[in-house]
Amino acid sequence: MRYESIPLFKCPTCGSPDLQHLTFSEQSPQEINDGVVWCVKCKNWYPIQDGVLDLLTGALVYVEDRKNFWITYSDQLEKIGLSSSLNGMDENKKELQSIQQTHFDWYANNEQQTYNTYEQLPFWVAADRLAFEPWRKNIVPGSWLLDVGCAEGRSTFKLMDLGINVVGFDVSKSLVRQAINRYRSGSFKAKATFCVADASNFPFKNSSFDYVLIYGVLHHLPDPVFACKEAARVLKLKGKYLGSENNRSMFRVIFDLLQKINPLWQEEAGPEALISSKLISEAFTGTGVKVTSYTSVFLPPHLINLLSQKKADQLLSVTDKIGRAIPGLRNNGGLIVIDGLKSSGEENGNF
Repeated sequence: MRYESIPLFKCPTCGSPDLQHLTFSEQSPQEINDGVVWCVKCKNWYPIQDGVLDLLTGALVYVEDRKNFWITYSDQLEKIGLSSSLNGMDENKKELQSIQQTHFDWYANNEQQTYNTYEQLPFWVAADRLAFEPWRKNIVPGSWLLDVGCAEGRSTFKLMDLGINVVGFDVSKSLVRQAINRYRSGSFKAKATFCVADASNFPFKNSSFDYVLIYGVLHHLPDPVFACKEAARVLKLKGKYLGSENNRSMFRVIFDLLQKINPLWQEEAGPEALISSKLISEAFTGTGVKVTSYTSVFLPPHLINLLSQKKADQLLSVTDKIGRAIPGLRNNGGLIVIDGLKSSGEENGNF
């Protein structure tokens, strides 16, 4: 975990921005390997172990990991006035997120399909490229980007060759560990911190980021509207929202039928499995973020996956241009791609 990212965080339990940290070991002069972050106000603490800052609360806490961390560092933790108990954490409000956490911990490494394999499907490589290429051209070097629901870096690493600062978080510790290992094993221009946190409770201060990326995550959350408002809160003035989700398309029934016959991946959607442009517009109402959207992918993934990567890229690109040119079709692509600009609101993030 990079030292320079610590000032961005707030306490996920009480919301206080007054956090302190203690380092037990370093990965490098710029990175903490093992350590602890704690809240001065409520005295809750959050372990950093092997570079992973764990900010989960309530029913999402990895209890055994916390216990083992306490056993290892109890002397140091007690010296700074911390205790082994988890104060003020509501165990009863995280049921939907617990389902998602279990699903994605499973997806991190299983015999059916790992998340990394999912990322490399010809369909997703082509679809991701279409979404990210326009975004990449406008991301300013030296800026800060938050990747919400980063998984093992599926979205993050499409930007790692840029000279930016990235903070990625996910509810699955297994996937976050994979993202960190992926980062450590390569050489990237971007400076990255990955942590474990809940996307229904952003643990970041107001106006901390130039960009918020939420890529295929809203439809997993118990309250996607709240997540959009949180994204707006942590964006700086003139900051940008970048996102993509399953679209509420009239062709969705065809995809669902094909998935029943031949599942390409394992899905665990939340209560809003499909995201419409209307929902997105309403979610950002009053936040100072103005959003625009368009749809992408007018062919079923099952067809795209039969092709070589080059052919998949070409076919998806051509059919997107055709689909968006036809009035009755342009809003019915399988994915909705979202761009937002925070053009108004207080610089401190209040709205």
